[in-house]
Amino acid sequence: MYLALFECQARTAGIEETEWVPQLISLLPLDLAQIIIKEPEEKMQDYLNVKEVVLYRFKMKPETFRLKFTQHQRKTGALWREFVFELRNYLDGWLDGLDVRDFENLKNLMISDQIKRRVAVEVKEHFLDEWGKLVDPLVLAGKIDEYESVRSSRKLHTVC
Repeated sequence: MYLALFECQARTAGIEETEWVPQLISLLPLDLAQIIIKEPEEKMQDYLNVKEVVLYRFKMKPETFRLKFTQHQRKTGALWREFVFELRNYLDGWLDGLDVRDFENLKNLMISDQIKRRVAVEVKEHFLDEWGKLVDPLVLAGKIDEYESVRSSRKLHTVC
């Protein structure tokens, strides 16, 4: 949320994107700024890299953004506009983290998300390391079909 607000204010103030990193570093707590300063010089000047470092530091992976987007609740007394801003921020974090840049990839992500909501917990646990990165529904379906095929053939062999 902090980075989205920073980006919005930087654009509004007319600050060139090449100047965002020094501006951001001056606003961050010292311990977080020190993490960024440890990056190689060329990476430290790239705002997208710095943003990635900050998100990684706070363990804000695409799956985290997905959960926040799908489970977020409007705070009592908060404006609906605030809720829209928060949801948009979580959705942007989810889409950016998975490099979803066009409508076709967005459709794939939405279909994959629906599939993921319908599979058994044991399937999700089996693919836990790659679960958040599986955005192509055909790849996801293939992996699930293969898993279920192996599981059913193992059950047949143990029953006999």
